[in-house]
Amino acid sequence: MVYRPHADRKPKRPSTGEPVPSWQIPTDPESRWPAFGAAVVVIAGQAWVARSLSLSPVWLFPVISAVLLVASVAVYLPPRTEPSPLMRALAVSLVSMLIIANAVSLVRLVREIFVGKSSLEPVGLLLVGIVLWVVNITVFAFVYWELDGDGPEARADGYRDFPDLVFPQQQSDQQGLAPANWKPTFPDYVYVSLTAATAFSPTDTMPYSKRVKLVMGVESTMSLAIIAMIVARAINIAHG
Repeated sequence: MVYRPHADRKPKRPSTGEPVPSWQIPTDPESRWPAFGAAVVVIAGQAWVARSLSLSPVWLFPVISAVLLVASVAVYLPPRTEPSPLMRALAVSLVSMLIIANAVSLVRLVREIFVGKSSLEPVGLLLVGIVLWVVNITVFAFVYWELDGDGPEARADGYRDFPDLVFPQQQSDQQGLAPANWKPTFPDYVYVSLTAATAFSPTDTMPYSKRVKLVMGVESTMSLAIIAMIVARAINIAHG
């Protein structure tokens, strides 16, 4: 399957003759550059957290993630608008590595707070928790971005079946509030991740597939754990 220029794409027509849903209308592929830039920030944040928590070896996860990111950029540069199985494999590998790094840091943060043998001052642990929470939001934004409709390139060609996440602009009762061919982009998934991390549940964007519901549940659980660590450390500082 090759992605054609926008003008040459034909929208899918349901057999019933009903209007084509916005998520089925082919559009130009979304640029991956904003996500690449966010990945650099995430890797830097994870490296700082790993160093602060004295993870050993401290370079392991950041280096592996950086290598996967550089490889993703290298594969992305030539085709840009064409689907690539290698690009997809690298993207999934990078996202998986970022999740593992965050999970390991969270476990270490819990140990540092409850065991109480950290070399960091209480304020330092509080800052680590805040940075880890922000990084976690961005990491899960990547997950939603790559998971929904099998990634940005596949979404551009029209979802194969149904979207994994349904945004307000894609709902039939919201016609006229967005272009007919509206598609979510990376910032939209950052907002989805932010709301899941703060409300511990979906807000305006609903998870429809089982895999996205599972991911949102994992993010909410991790976010709750991180916030609990932040609050515990803040209370400790206040009573100290």
